[in-house]
Amino acid sequence: MTLISWLIFALVLIICEVLTSSVFFFVCIAIGSIFAGFIAYYFAGMLWLQISVFILISILSLYTLRPIFKRMISKTKTTKSNVDALIDAEAVVREEITSTKAGSVKIFGEVWRAKSDTDIKIGEIVKVKSVEGTSLIVKK
Repeated sequence: MTLISWLIFALVLIICEVLTSSVFFFVCIAIGSIFAGFIAYYFAGMLWLQISVFILISILSLYTLRPIFKRMISKTKTTKSNVDALIDAEAVVREEITSTKAGSVKIFGEVWRAKSDTDIKIGEIVKVKSVEGTSLIVKK
């Protein structure tokens, strides 16, 4: 194969990477193809060497570069929304909560029904442990 053939193959692999969500799999193989293209340029008649370099560099880039690329992408922080955002948030008790009777708390400007296994007085700050239906489970 020639340098141009290997570079076209690399371009096709990069296009495949863009069109799929393979997390840098095709790019790593394209890197092997580029290296094989340079071997084809300098050692034109040695197809076995080109294929060997292609396989070797592809495997090396899959094991070294791909984890680095994946780590760079996965650094995006997920933001909790809806009721998930309430968990671990602090709320103010508006109506007394006992172990037998639900009360209410104000959290993010909204009033929610709240339950607890301990008694909590009005005005105390509580932390939301979980959400059960339309009630928050809170603790001191």
